[in-house]
Formats: sequence, structure tokens, C-alpha cells
Amino acid sequence: MSEQGSKVSLVAAAGYINLRGNPHSNDFLNAVESAIGQPLPVTANTISEGEYRAYWLGPDEWLLITPAGKTADVIARLDEELAGMHAGINDISGGNIGMHLSGENIRDVFAKGCTLDFHPQVFKVGDCAQSGLAKANVVFGLIEEGATFELIVRRSFADYLLQWLRQAGREYEVEFV
Repeated sequence: MSEQGSKVSLVAAAGYINLRGNPHSNDFLNAVESAIGQPLPVTANTISEGEYRAYWLGPDEWLLITPAGKTADVIARLDEELAGMHAGINDISGGNIGMHLSGENIRDVFAKGCTLDFHPQVFKVGDCAQSGLAKANVVFGLIEEGATFELIVRRSFADYLLQWLRQAGREYEVEFV
């Protein structure tokens, strides 16, 4: 392992919920906050943290990350709170894989396959973005100081992306856990 301690690990047992609704509706925002116990991010490309992690994906779309054992309960609470509102709730857990990538050189590894600017002054803790990484569509989120990123990728691209990360991270001696 490198002296910077860069590493990649898969996120075990996470649930992924795609949520759609009107961010300009206080009723919608309050109902979601009541259901999940935290506000949704309404600023573009940001994350809200609480018991769950909520990613802003678009003007009316969010990705909620839950512990796998709580996903069904969260969906049931959202269904109850959003009853009668124009909203969409979909469990997309089976189609996604999460990874945590950390260390000083992770930004350099990303730069080999992504055009986003990951400089610490540009991409800060609590920021997220959807982009391509080595031809795979991914969601990036900077979740902790010290360059700890969460990366969410479709399950069908996970093996390919892990192989690409191994190759791209080789010069930095990135450890795979």
C-alpha cells in the first residue's frame, strides 16, 4: 500500500432508492423530511447527510442510500407520507453497487478517466455529480474530508470499473479491500 493509503472498497449491504418529486412544493419536501428524518438537498450537485445519504441528481430527482435492511421500511414511510402527491419512489438496489474510494491520490486516478474537476477547491465535501468514468456512468460524492468519495455505478458496469480502477490506480499503489 502507498504511503498515502489510497484504497477502494465495495459498500456492503446498501439500499438505493430513486425519488422523484417537486422541489418547489413545501408539502413534498416536508413529507420526505418527515419520512426520512432529514431534509433533501435542493441545491444542485449536493448531498444531505443524516441517518441516510441523499444525493441531488436533478431538479426533481434524488438518490437515497440506506442500510439494506432498512430500505423497505424507508419506502413504506415515503409511500405513506407522499400518498396523494405527484411523486415517484423506486427501489433500485438490485441495479447498483457502491464503492468508497479514499486517499490522497484518488483524485489523480479519477482524472485518468473523467473530465470533472476534482480539485479540493472545486469539488468539496458534500458535493456530488453524475458523469462518466472510463466510459461507465457513475455518481460521485465527496462524503468525508481527506478525499473519501462514494461512487455509485450500475451493477452491470461494476466489474469493468473495478478492473479499470485497478489499472488506473496501479502507479499509485491503490489498495483494493
